[in-house]
Amino acid sequence: CIQRNHARSAITRMLNSIKGEKILVLDKSITGPLGMLAEMSMLKKLQAKQIFHLGVPLEQATHDIVYLVRPTIENMNFVADQVHKDYRAKPEIQRKYMLYITPRPTQVCTQILKDRAVLGDVTVRGIHLGFIPVDADVMSLETPGIWRSVFLDSEISGLWNVAHSLMKLQLFFGLIPKLSAKGEHACTVVSLMKRMCSEADPEMYDASASEIDHCVVLDRSVDLVSPMMTQMTYEGVIDELIGIRNSCVEVDASVTASKGNKRGKTIISLNSSDHLYREIRDFHYRTLGSWLHKKTSEVRNRYDEVKSSSMVKSAQDTTIGQMKDVVKKLKVTSAEHNYLLTHTNLAHHFHPRVKSLTFDQKIEKEKSLVGDTSNCEEYVEAQIAQAKTFEACARLLCLLSHTRTVYPKRLTFFINEIVESFGYPVLFALRNLQKVGAIADISKRCPWPTLKKRLALWKENVNTKKPDDVRYVYAGYSPVSVRLVEHAHGGGWSKIKDVLDLLPGPVVETKQLSRKKAPPPSQGTADSKKKKTTLVVFVGGVTYAEISALRKLGELNGRQYLVAATHFTNGGKLVSELREIRMLKARAGSAPRRI
Repeated sequence: CIQRNHARSAITRMLNSIKGEKILVLDKSITGPLGMLAEMSMLKKLQAKQIFHLGVPLEQATHDIVYLVRPTIENMNFVADQVHKDYRAKPEIQRKYMLYITPRPTQVCTQILKDRAVLGDVTVRGIHLGFIPVDADVMSLETPGIWRSVFLDSEISGLWNVAHSLMKLQLFFGLIPKLSAKGEHACTVVSLMKRMCSEADPEMYDASASEIDHCVVLDRSVDLVSPMMTQMTYEGVIDELIGIRNSCVEVDASVTASKGNKRGKTIISLNSSDHLYREIRDFHYRTLGSWLHKKTSEVRNRYDEVKSSSMVKSAQDTTIGQMKDVVKKLKVTSAEHNYLLTHTNLAHHFHPRVKSLTFDQKIEKEKSLVGDTSNCEEYVEAQIAQAKTFEACARLLCLLSHTRTVYPKRLTFFINEIVESFGYPVLFALRNLQKVGAIADISKRCPWPTLKKRLALWKENVNTKKPDDVRYVYAGYSPVSVRLVEHAHGGGWSKIKDVLDLLPGPVVETKQLSRKKAPPPSQGTADSKKKKTTLVVFVGGVTYAEISALRKLGELNGRQYLVAATHFTNGGKLVSELREIRMLKARAGSAPRRI
């Protein structure tokens, strides 16, 4: 992949900035994304003798240090503290400090280092990694903090990172001729892209060689219903119940152990390198069991065929070429068996939870909230009274506020009940949810009935075994974001202008014209036969169910969709990222109370 190779080259230049052996110190939030780009053997080959997390004492270390961190005040203070400790402990050692900040150094970072009197001792540089390829059709910046910093704190530096990463994509794949954006921050990204393009060398971006014909940029605030729903694809359920981080899931070793009980944790990679996972990740979770059972029978039959073949029985009469074919078949079957065992064990691990009565009730109530007009307030109140988790209660309240007309007294009642169940620190999280629009503004008329009808968001009965519509990912509900992407083609969004006006934020539809001199038109019709590609950018996070829906949409309309996101998310993550950590620490150790 061009992007991965470009990022690996940047990492190589970073580590080669200091000759010889060195120590690599990482911001904890960068460890996962770095592992997706550069394996440990590559870092060791570049003479990174030791690797530490920022904040770990380095008293015994004597090598030069390369830091790779994000531009936060806390990280700059950690670096300054380390430099001061070194000088106090061993002033005779002349150590080099290279500080690489991703995506770029900020004035605040420089000022902190200057105020701490270490700016002259530390060489500060920027390193921009851009979108990290997660799969063949998915890329991510792996910056979950952008949901809070941009949408809550109005810190727009994260939007520069998105825009710059998209410009880098256009260097590789050509200038994208059409841009569409919905939402305040999405429109800011497009505006930054236009400005960067106008300031760049005209020869850098070639529209005639573009492999992507349309880029749709969406704010997470445009569709806050979809992440609050429970995802129902295999990949989505894993993320909801266990949590996927950096394309991996961490489970107890006993989950994947075929014999005996193993202790500790094990990491399972979830990407297209596992061909079995590539096939089943978009399945509705209710169809997974029968498919795994069928696949297990196929693999067992294949094993039996190989073992009972005449070549295996009469090895002395078998040629080397024939034995090679047998070994090859056994290797393929064995690899498939291992993948199958992993996913069977993983599905068995969360099966009791998805088959529980409470899980089924939750799914049915969510379907009622988005699909009909029945009263669901009593269910929300009951869930709050049970005080299971704050995230689960907040997700239901957000969903209720977006799909129903909730009167101010009732909303106040729900908020008071949540505070009584989980303590006063959650009051600040609820305020933050209101500020970003996750809890809808109840002073305005609820637009959900109109949205549901005009965008065809709901269908009562859908075929989950052989889906013929994107609504299968939520068993009847289609994500608003996916419907907007679908309408962006053809006549564009002008046909649904009245619907777009009901959603938050402005709309931008513009074209990018290359200033590079166009080459003479090529002969033939190869371009016309080429499958059209749309890049869909999610600012504020994307769910795995939305990615599955876009894949299904591509199958239905003959268009390829590439997904680029700031990070992967779900309702629980969106809520937890808006909690006030300092308040939680102050209350640590105290049990939930109810007055």
